[in-house]
Amino acid sequence: MRSHGLIGRSYAGKVKQVITGSVGFDDWEWGVTLFADDVLQFKKLVYEMRFDEVSARYGEFGTFYVGNRLDVERLHTFMN
Repeated sequence: MRSHGLIGRSYAGKVKQVITGSVGFDDWEWGVTLFADDVLQFKKLVYEMRFDEVSARYGEFGTFYVGNRLDVERLHTFMN
């Protein structure tokens, strides 16, 4: 997992993460939520980690959800 962490650290300041626990609420014990102003940085991070040896050998991933975070004021413009 060391190499996995080093990949993540290389995106410090570009991608933020929140790790959550959910024991008993769903099929997974924890989740990772990623936030980035530039979606390309998010894509690069996930791509690099996907081919990290630890992830490639042992990773079992659930569903990925990708979306936009908007202020209420911008929601109407985004939907039209």
